[in-house]
Amino acid sequence: MAEGSGIEGLLDSEPEEREGAAAGADAVALSLALQKAAHDPELSRTASEYLVEQRRLVQLQIRHFDEERRLAIAAAKRKRYADRIRNTLSTLVALIVLGLVVAISRMTIEAINDHSIVVEGFSVPPDLAARGASSQALAENLVSRLAAIRSTVNRNSLARTEEIRADQAGSVKIEIPQTGVSLDELEHFVHRWLGHQTFVNGEVRNEAAGDISIGLLVAGAEPIEVRGPSADLNRLIQETAEKAFSSFDPSNYIIYLLVSGREPEALDAAEHYVRSADVQKSGSPQQRASAYSLWGGVDPDLHRALSRALIAIDLDPRTMVGPVEAARISAQLGHDQAANEYYHQVLNTKLQDQLPQMRAGYAYVIREAHIAIDRATGDFAALDADYRGQPSSTSERYAQRARVAAALHDESLSREQLDRTLAAGATDDDARDTRWYVSSAAGDWSQALVDAKALVEEDTAKKAAMSAPDWAGERALQTVYRPRLAYAELMNRDEASAAALMTQSAADCYFCVRIRALIAASAGDPASADRWFAEAVHQAPDLPMAYLEWGQTLLVRGDLAGATKQLALAHERGPHFADPLKAWGDVLVKQGNAREALAKYDEALKYAPNWAALKVAREAAEKQTS
Repeated sequence: MAEGSGIEGLLDSEPEEREGAAAGADAVALSLALQKAAHDPELSRTASEYLVEQRRLVQLQIRHFDEERRLAIAAAKRKRYADRIRNTLSTLVALIVLGLVVAISRMTIEAINDHSIVVEGFSVPPDLAARGASSQALAENLVSRLAAIRSTVNRNSLARTEEIRADQAGSVKIEIPQTGVSLDELEHFVHRWLGHQTFVNGEVRNEAAGDISIGLLVAGAEPIEVRGPSADLNRLIQETAEKAFSSFDPSNYIIYLLVSGREPEALDAAEHYVRSADVQKSGSPQQRASAYSLWGGVDPDLHRALSRALIAIDLDPRTMVGPVEAARISAQLGHDQAANEYYHQVLNTKLQDQLPQMRAGYAYVIREAHIAIDRATGDFAALDADYRGQPSSTSERYAQRARVAAALHDESLSREQLDRTLAAGATDDDARDTRWYVSSAAGDWSQALVDAKALVEEDTAKKAAMSAPDWAGERALQTVYRPRLAYAELMNRDEASAAALMTQSAADCYFCVRIRALIAASAGDPASADRWFAEAVHQAPDLPMAYLEWGQTLLVRGDLAGATKQLALAHERGPHFADPLKAWGDVLVKQGNAREALAKYDEALKYAPNWAALKVAREAAEKQTS
């Protein structure tokens, strides 16, 4: 074996050399050396020392590697912590940038959609300013009055009117660093740049004889001027506010006049608005339809009002305003079939086809249509759900529940809800109206007569107190209150009074014709009764009430085949109406067909589960089948 190679060379060399050689020794040479050491004690000792040194070297290396591992782990932890801090800071910066982008985007969108009315201020004579009527005070006074008008309108109009505010100079400022510009100033600039605001400026001047004049400039409108004694400053500001509101929202100004009890002014304003160039020349079909429907809505002459609502439908049948106004007017006229058809037309309209300012009221109109249709077809369970979605006062909601419960023949619930209606502070008219429904459904005709008389007397007195002709009030007497009173008189066996009242009713009123038929039937005049019922069916072929009452009358007369025919038609027109099913079951019992009668009673119970008389009739039919 060559010198310096293998285990022999390692053992003969110096320690440093031996360490270098050992590091390069191959496994075979080491194995041979160990085998030779097994027979040579000196070599065995040298090999043992070598192995001990190698063991120490390995231990040193292990400790070195372990220390390096601990240092590497610590460094990795420090790096991970630094990475987390860096990532957190990066995320915060990104969130701040995103927040700024969102804020600027929101500010821009709000500015683009800003159609508000901004009162910028007044120039005021020194003597008025000295008395406290400063420029800022007058601006705020005008804004508060405009806001009150706006609030009144938004509670009563389908179209929302725009926000009104004063242009504030002393608002809180949050400055953008290194710019000297506040966020408020930036927003103010963006709204002026991108918005569609209407700016209002005013001037107060002293006039002769202690008068003052208030001049108002509304962007895009004719100048406004109001004059009067300086002592009447608040009245003059109110008049100025009304004129200003009419200039930038003429349609809602008409609503404001109407709900303020100024009907003649509302009618004049509606006519002026319809005839204006903004409507006739530059208005879209939707805008013209809205104007004509509004004109019809404030017209006390219901026939003329209906003609204007029909013009609105002709101008744009896709909008809701024409058919809903036609439906309301038809209902006031007692034209129940037409009202039902127009409300179905309302349900066929679409939100996207409405004027933007009308869209907020679209859901309300759709619910109104469902309420009218469900009430006309006897679907009173659905009617209760419809009422729950419609805005109403506490007393109105209890009154609605009482009427629905009465229609479902749930006497206990209807009286409970009536008590709550009264406790909730219902007006006298609403209380009497609701009590009439509850009492008549329960067969308490003496109380129903008291309330019906009071309603007729009060409505007659209101109509007499009005300075202008009240055609709508007179029509309500003809189509609602007098027929109700006649019905109560009839049920209290005063046929003569009932017949006399109906001579004052309209011949084209569905409810009125039905009451005439019932009076004739009670008087023992079946031919007249059938003639009036046929007229009622002719007036409203799609509604179930006339068929139901005709069928009930024929049942009492003993014409079971005729009764079956009319009650089947009533059920077809009002499939969720319990009354025709119950009456049909009564006919089947008289025909000796208790099993089929039981099926009709069971179906009726699905729609009027708490009707006591229905349950009694069902029990009797069940006994006959057992």
